[in-house]
Parts: sequence; structure tokens; C-alpha cells
Amino acid sequence: MGLTETLMLLGVVALATYAQTITGFAFGLILMGSAVLLNLAPVAMVAILISILSLFNCFVALYRNYGNLDRQMVVLCSVSGFFTLILGVWALNVLSEHYVHWLQIMLGVAIILSSLMLIFRPSPQTVRSGPGSFLFFGGLSGFMGGMFSTSGPPLVFHFYRQPVAQRVIRDSLLLIFSINSVQRIAVVAWLGDLALDILLIALTAIPVVLGFTWLGRRFPPPVSDHTLRRVAFVLLLLSGLSLCLSALLS
Repeated sequence: MGLTETLMLLGVVALATYAQTITGFAFGLILMGSAVLLNLAPVAMVAILISILSLFNCFVALYRNYGNLDRQMVVLCSVSGFFTLILGVWALNVLSEHYVHWLQIMLGVAIILSSLMLIFRPSPQTVRSGPGSFLFFGGLSGFMGGMFSTSGPPLVFHFYRQPVAQRVIRDSLLLIFSINSVQRIAVVAWLGDLALDILLIALTAIPVVLGFTWLGRRFPPPVSDHTLRRVAFVLLLLSGLSLCLSALLS
């Protein structure tokens, strides 16, 4: 990567980190969609980068906030997500090698569906869902995490339906995402795909992640959660449509 591409990538990392810190999700969606749309790096490389950087974002965001966690939701989703994550990594490797355009279309569709989940936020249920539902959505999240390192949308949709405080939902999501990242890094390393150049780019981006995570915690934007969701919806929808269109045209 040249200097211009590296600076652009770091800018996208800053935006994605800030969004993740104030909402509890969207880091992988913004970083993956923007990097691929701007042709900064291939999907497989960005997926590894997201896994590494999200760990630092989650660590800073969760520092001294462990009392807000719902341990049952975290355990159920993390366990079921690990097995489907392996399947997602395998699917990414197959598509990256033979079906690049289809991979880009799948990413675009995933981002579009994710943006719709963000804007059409369901009303909380009066009764908490059973363990089986958390295993199912955890597995779906793991597959998306394995393919694109964007495990958030299924869990965000399901968690915000629960009669649980928002701070508990936010911090539980962050911990699940960090566990998902550790699992994905371990799988990729076992496959021998954790290249030195990816690690160097991640090392360069770590200060950006730490800095903008702190800024998100210390200086959240003076707007409502509803407004934030609308902004995220528009940005993600446009990037998803652009990815699909560019893949179809080429």
C-alpha cells in the first residue's frame, strides 16, 4: 500500500472506531465496506485487520465496565459463533480465490441488510428470549464474522429486542465481538494466512483505534441515538449499493 492508500485506510479506521464506541457496533461494517469500495485492500486482508483492531477498541471501551455484562448472553453467543465462524472463513477463502465479484456482491447485500436492521429497530420484548435464540443468532453472527469480520448485525437486532438496559447490551456486544475476533485470528493463524504485512498495517492503526475509542467515550456527539442510527443507515446503505453496482458493472 502506498502512502495515500495508507492514510485513507487510517481515516476509515478512525471513523469506524468512533462509530463503534458510541453505538456498540458498526466498526467492521464501516471499515470493510469503505476499504473495499475505495479499493484500498482485498476483502480477506481487511477482515483480518478488523479482527485485530477491534480487540483494542473493545479493550479500551470495556475498561472498568465489566459490571454491565450479561454473562449468559455472552457465553451462549460466543460458543455457537465459534463453529460457524470456521465455516465462514472457509467460504471466504473459496470465494476470494474463484468468485471475487460474487464475494463483493455478497458483502454489499450483507451491508444493505445490516443497514435495514439498524434503522428498523424492533421494540423491546416484555419477556426475555430463551437460550436457543441466542445460540441461533450467535451462530449467524459467527458466520458473518468468519466471512467479513462483521458479526454485529444479527446480534444487534436480537439483543435490542431484549428487556435489558442499553448499557448492558452495548458492553455485552463489545465483549462478544472481541471474543469473536480472538477466535477468528486463531483460525486464520492456524491456516497460515496471518501475513507480516497485515500485522504491520495493524500496528500502524492501533494508535488511531486507541485514540478515537477514548474520544468516543469522552466526547460522544450531542445527538440522539435515533439520529445516529439514521446517519449510520444512510452511509451503510449507500456503500452496500455501491459495492453491488460496481461488482455487477465489472
